[in-house]
Amino acid sequence: MAGLACGEVSELAWQILHGGAAAAIAIEDKYAIEAVRLLANPSAGDAPIVAGETGGSGLAALLAARDDADIRQTLALDRNARVLLLGSEGDTDPAIYRELVGRPAAQVLARVTANRGNAG
Repeated sequence: MAGLACGEVSELAWQILHGGAAAAIAIEDKYAIEAVRLLANPSAGDAPIVAGETGGSGLAALLAARDDADIRQTLALDRNARVLLLGSEGDTDPAIYRELVGRPAAQVLARVTANRGNAG
């Protein structure tokens, strides 16, 4: 994933973030791809979210944790855990987004508009 392939932490950002960080994770691209697709195609009743690979990275980390007991234990992700995910971007590369999701962001968002029209 281009936006996530940093190779190393930004020294400037790390000076700000390290005091509040309990852990960091490196994940395989497949989790970022799965996160983008899941956000665009949520469970029934949930609104879709347009997020690129970086914007969906929090969910991608949770998906990696789902598949790795050591990550879950390190992050204390059990049935009592509460998780807040922040999305930092949409489809910053529309061509890649369409390739990953199978349709452009406008079509994903059209579902939100259609659901709002049916709600009332």
